[in-house]
Amino acid sequence: KTGTWQRGKIMENTMLSMTEIKPFGINYIEDVSEIHFQVFDGWSMKSLISDIANSATKSYVAVCSGRALAFVSYLMTDDAEMLFVCTHPAYRHSGLATKLIKETIAAMPDEIHRVVLEVRSKNREAISLYKKLGFVELGVRRDFYTTPNDDAIVMELNFRGAKELD
Repeated sequence: KTGTWQRGKIMENTMLSMTEIKPFGINYIEDVSEIHFQVFDGWSMKSLISDIANSATKSYVAVCSGRALAFVSYLMTDDAEMLFVCTHPAYRHSGLATKLIKETIAAMPDEIHRVVLEVRSKNREAISLYKKLGFVELGVRRDFYTTPNDDAIVMELNFRGAKELD
């Protein structure tokens, strides 16, 4: 059993080292649409195309072997609001989302000092990831989500002076 786990970890680390973070564009629309189709609350193709066209959003993909395997989108104003992050189900728990978030935050303009987001209160895996990256809970928005109903946990990462995430 240990040998299987070690081989899996080596493959995971190899894939991560081969993964590039790139701006989201029309050339990745089908991959990202497929990811969104497989995740809860995913965006439609129309929403993804609008994201590309919107100058106020900055979106990125984690690409390995020419395929987008994870996606993140931020609304850039005085701060950055993380609108959506998702990973293809076959690649969850591989470190892709962590790499994607870390690298995109590190590349944000100097005038951006914090990232805020909302996450479903029942999405414990995402909340754990955000806390590991240094996000803190600010509050709760009751009944924010529908289908199914759920509260939103509002989280913030304040990195004034340092964007290097642990």
